[in-house]
Amino acid sequence: MSIQIKFEHFLKGSGRPQILLIGNGLEYKSGQRSWEQLVDDLTIPERRGTPGADELPFPLRYELLSTPRNVHNPMQKSDINQEEKRLSVAMKNMVHKSNPLLDKLPGLHMDHIFTTNYSYCLEQAFFPNLNFCKGAVRSKLRLDLRNEEMKKDRKRELQYRLHTCYHFGLDPDRDNGTGLWHIHGESSVSRGIILGHDRYGRMLSFIVQCCEEMDQRVCNAKSDKINFISWPALFLFGDIYILGFGFDTCEFDLWWLLRRKLRERNSDGKVYFYDKPPFTEKREVHHLLLKANGAEILTAGANESTSYDAFYTSALDTVHRLVWHQHNSAVSFPEYHKKAF
Repeated sequence: MSIQIKFEHFLKGSGRPQILLIGNGLEYKSGQRSWEQLVDDLTIPERRGTPGADELPFPLRYELLSTPRNVHNPMQKSDINQEEKRLSVAMKNMVHKSNPLLDKLPGLHMDHIFTTNYSYCLEQAFFPNLNFCKGAVRSKLRLDLRNEEMKKDRKRELQYRLHTCYHFGLDPDRDNGTGLWHIHGESSVSRGIILGHDRYGRMLSFIVQCCEEMDQRVCNAKSDKINFISWPALFLFGDIYILGFGFDTCEFDLWWLLRRKLRERNSDGKVYFYDKPPFTEKREVHHLLLKANGAEILTAGANESTSYDAFYTSALDTVHRLVWHQHNSAVSFPEYHKKAF
């Protein structure tokens, strides 16, 4: 029996969605493989040592290193199947365990947590006694927010899971619990992993559709509270706290969505990007780009000598306090962002 939960949030004010977006930075303490190790897993032998490949944006580098020199044009089904097989094998090397930083996440009482990671480290923090590598476990906790009309053509979202997440319990103080979203795919579904330029582009097309659908629903809404059914819609209207995710310029689906959020006339959701000094000139330019798209750059009081563990812990503490006040008050408390060590 599928879970029957609605994620209802206000479009504005203290009731808007509170969302933590995490990346691989919070999984290193779990012994997670780095992006470079993942690329190495997916590089076919004849492409190893390709000069200049390291200079390419990650999605294009993946396309180059995972494609044989004499690939058919157009690609045959066998070529695509071989690529998906290699991806499936590489995903089996992912680490799926929590760590002291991830263990703090259930206590934050976020409405939603987005992760660009493919592993189930996040789920292990919320469900330490369950093995998410097992399909039966995933099925039990999977939440598909599409209505019956949307499910007519396809019963389940098999690849681009914009409406599908995992659900963590029911908090006594709140009705909806926490939605856990793998926005770039999960290791058990190799066909849905967002790595190459092609899949980023396809993903963006679905994100645009979700935003257009949400725009229509907002225009027709009869109250300030609405039922959210996709993670792009939540991104548009929620407060986003970004931690352990570099927001690299190659993530063009998220950059598009960030710009779309900046131009959203019906929302007042904020974006907070946590980063630890020192900041190189290249990093400062990156911060300027984020600011130009509506994000606020925060350090949680960290300086050059602060360890990453201390930085992440402080940032999570400040997010916890901010989210608590958003859930319980119409007042924002930006001073919590400036906590000193």
